Amino acid sequence: MKTSQLLTVAQAARLKKVTTSAIYQAVQSGRLPHQRVLGHIGIEESTLRAWQPVGHRAGRPKGIPVSKEVKQRISESQKRSWAGGQRQTRKTKTSKATK
Repeated sequence: MKTSQLLTVAQAARLKKVTTSAIYQAVQSGRLPHQRVLGHIGIEESTLRAWQPVGHRAGRPKGIPVSKEVKQRISESQKRSWAGGQRQTRKTKTSKATK
């Protein structure tokens, strides 16, 4: 097999629209055959196209409404910030200015 037919983990993840960690998990569990080339994982494109990811979708699918139970758990301050279009960000420590 030629190495030009091999895909990197990042390329495989983009092609299958999953995360790189999903590819690594499939390789580690043996569900996705691979080859090691100079210490890197190489995945044959035809093998990748035949592989079906199972349960590797991050987050809630778009367009599905949030349940009433989840809405009750959301804090009032979070609801206000969403209504105002604001994002809550963490405050970071600023370094002291040198004199």
